[in-house]
Amino acid sequence: MKSDSPTPKPPAPAFPLPQPRHAARLPASLAPDDWARIRQAAYALPQVLVPEDLDDGSDESLDRLGCIQISKAAGGGRPSRWLLPQHIPVALAQLEATPLTNTLRSQMQQRLHQLESLGLRREGLVFTRLCVHPLTLSHEGWRIDLSHRVPVPEEPVWAFFRDGDTAALRHSLGQAPEYSYKAELTLHLNHLVARSEAMGDAGQLASLLPRLQAECSVPMPYEDLKAALTRAQDRWEQTVEEQSTLASLGRELAFQGYPDSFDTARKLGRKVTLYLGPPNSGKTHAAFERLAQALDGAYLAPLRLLALEGRDRLVGRGVPCSLLTGEESVPAADARVVSSTIEMVNTRDTVDVAVIDEAQMIFDDSRGWAWTQAIVGVPARELIIIGSAYAAPAIERLLQLCGEKPEKRIFERKQHVQLMPAPVPMTHLHAGDAVVAFSRRDVLMLRDQIQQNGHAVSVIYGALPPEVRRREAERFAVGASDILVATDAIGMGLNLPIRRVLFSTLTKFDGVGDRELSVSEVHQIAGRAGRYGMHDEGFVSVLKEAEADAMKTLRSLLPKEPRAPRDFKAPVAPNWRHVDTISRRMGVNKLYAVLSIFMQQLRLDDAHFAVAELEQMLELAEMLDRNASALPLQERFRYAQAPVDNRLPMLVEQFASWATSHARTGKAGDPYFLDEYDQHGRLDRMEQALRICTLWLWLDLRFPDVYGHVEEVIDLRARLNDGIERQLKGKKALWQRRGR
Repeated sequence: MKSDSPTPKPPAPAFPLPQPRHAARLPASLAPDDWARIRQAAYALPQVLVPEDLDDGSDESLDRLGCIQISKAAGGGRPSRWLLPQHIPVALAQLEATPLTNTLRSQMQQRLHQLESLGLRREGLVFTRLCVHPLTLSHEGWRIDLSHRVPVPEEPVWAFFRDGDTAALRHSLGQAPEYSYKAELTLHLNHLVARSEAMGDAGQLASLLPRLQAECSVPMPYEDLKAALTRAQDRWEQTVEEQSTLASLGRELAFQGYPDSFDTARKLGRKVTLYLGPPNSGKTHAAFERLAQALDGAYLAPLRLLALEGRDRLVGRGVPCSLLTGEESVPAADARVVSSTIEMVNTRDTVDVAVIDEAQMIFDDSRGWAWTQAIVGVPARELIIIGSAYAAPAIERLLQLCGEKPEKRIFERKQHVQLMPAPVPMTHLHAGDAVVAFSRRDVLMLRDQIQQNGHAVSVIYGALPPEVRRREAERFAVGASDILVATDAIGMGLNLPIRRVLFSTLTKFDGVGDRELSVSEVHQIAGRAGRYGMHDEGFVSVLKEAEADAMKTLRSLLPKEPRAPRDFKAPVAPNWRHVDTISRRMGVNKLYAVLSIFMQQLRLDDAHFAVAELEQMLELAEMLDRNASALPLQERFRYAQAPVDNRLPMLVEQFASWATSHARTGKAGDPYFLDEYDQHGRLDRMEQALRICTLWLWLDLRFPDVYGHVEEVIDLRARLNDGIERQLKGKKALWQRRGR
């Protein structure tokens, strides 16, 4: 006889785990309620591990180590979370001392920052301590500060996370242990200095000390450090010898000692000053004051728009100034200064003063090489480097490799940006507000929505040409529009009367996937609020229409200090000397092969330098070797540096046809695009035409007898700029039209 009663469901597990087999790893004495507390607080507990804490960054490694998985990875970039069984009592003790509240995560992050300020950091499963010990050398009492890391017991660290008692932590850790190889290393350093003294060039000897210090400031195993110091002395010795013989092999193979390949800069004994501070702190203004007084000089900007602005700033002070960007050269009569984009830096001709702007861009994956090149190679008697304070250690280390020690000048912001208590609805926007988005489509969509509420709107995004960006900025500055909608382009140098910065989102697409904004990005953008002299105060918040957790994300990111990437190495891209040397020595004429060898050779000095991202250059090189092999190697190398976005097939196709025609006939052919585009097309079509104009002008500047038609292309560019501005100023909806 069948029973009418339903089959009872199995009871829910007492310890819900993503991987049920991990239940065997839980301590027998653990209560279900205690495990529930740990799961609820996992995002804030310092004992919890995520895959990126390990070198290979995988869940499998954490599993092999015997960790218990607390939660799986989730969309939006949230990692999986894990805990070692022996840390379960520690985590519970943490929650007893610091109960789970809305402030627990920020409290733990603050204590983590305090640990890092004491030189403590977590490396995998171990905490290590940075120890710095002075070494005194025989030569004139030279002192070198040696950095090394030693493991520390974890108990005092967990106690600090519980009570925040810095004094108790210091007491528990005690004195920093002596370096195990202090005597051996001092002996090795004395030997290297003695070898350098024996060369008999006393005037050059002082530049050896900062090179040795640069190596000793990076913690590394003893044998690696000893080898790195020997290489540093070798490069120094090589540099001294190169100044007396042009036939030096090391001079020819300059990629083995990148800083020493810039002869003019190395011989100057440059005076270098770092101007450090947040946005709106006056550092750029101070740099221009000095540049305006120079006998001659250079301003190196991150964007063509800022190069234009720099030229106008100097001309406004009565300083004749030329303009040089990737696609134009505009000489001025009796020019004392050239304002240029940083990729156009002149590393041959000496100037009195040079200014490098936005130096934290050295951390940029695609363009950081240009800042490395300029910082190391600009031949200026006085060099001013403007940047954010968090970039200073990386820049100082790079200068030490050049035998230079910079001075620092710190700038403080005149007024601080205040976080608003709540999101702002789009219907409550006021004049002076800037709304930030991270795609062309979103900028245009927001522009249309805000205009429907009766506001006049200016827009700024990356696909806009500098001239239009400038006009849109001026419309906002003079009050012709009262709201600005922009991408993060406003975070770099534009001087705008913004009172409130409002994020429409805290995520952006970075070419691979959507990710949360970094701390430095948030600071750079938010710092545009409250421009000194325009507004007494600045505010930052999010739109109410943003994602649900946007305000929470902003609240967590804004108090944090931006940091440089861990274990950063300055990116380096090849120049013609590298390419020519490799080609001659290796007997290789294929540009793709030469660039590949460069990438391998630079690993000889990978303690401080890394090859820049060359994927786009390699793609162009392969195409040029295949379709334009008749061109000399130097001309193919010039072509490979062109601003061709390989995500735009139409632009790549145009570029390939011009280069192929150049190789076959000596001419690029007629610019048919002059007849295909005008100022009356769709917005996205006009932006596409401007990219073609920019590429043509860039190539003409490097191959003047091959391209030509410059006046017609410039005329089309001006008409396209007018057409784009007209559409942006109009009331017609733009975002629903084709193109992103």
